[in-house]
Amino acid sequence: MAQLHEKGTWKLVEKPKNAIPISNKWVLTKKRDKEGNLVKYKAHLVACGFTQRPGRDYDETFLPVIRFETIRALLAMVPGKKLKVRQLDVKGAYLNGKLTQSIYMEQPTGFDDSSGLVCLLVKSIYGLKQARHVWNIEFDDAMQRHGYQPLISDPCTYILREGDDFVIVTVWVDNLLLFATTDELIE
Repeated sequence: MAQLHEKGTWKLVEKPKNAIPISNKWVLTKKRDKEGNLVKYKAHLVACGFTQRPGRDYDETFLPVIRFETIRALLAMVPGKKLKVRQLDVKGAYLNGKLTQSIYMEQPTGFDDSSGLVCLLVKSIYGLKQARHVWNIEFDDAMQRHGYQPLISDPCTYILREGDDFVIVTVWVDNLLLFATTDELIE
């Protein structure tokens, strides 16, 4: 809940007459270390996207992902160019996507304040049909603002050049694979 509030995911509002709020549920998981010991409990609030209505609650759901040929080509370059490689997972990625439709959701179970208000979603949450799409729009905008250019051959691959050095960032939903000529660039 702290992460959802920190990201400004929704505002509590009066339910409009014609609105049909979508429901949600908590997905609870146990995280274990490599020996199988319980490390922590995690909870994700997930929208029940199957209740969304096409054309009203969402339009676009498409999410591009990196081509396997691009990954193979980049991995083949690693030894010859002595590239540094790092894999990253973007935590709470979908919570960064800004919604353009007015989507109303019931207050989360266990956190309903009995006011009768509903959540007007400002940002996407996991489970929404368009969550992947709006996350990708935010990610693409951020990368280009920071000087990265998408490849024409694969729009999920971004490159930033600094003289003879470069860093390449590939995207598979909310997982990133980075290739760089220097440790400084990979950082």
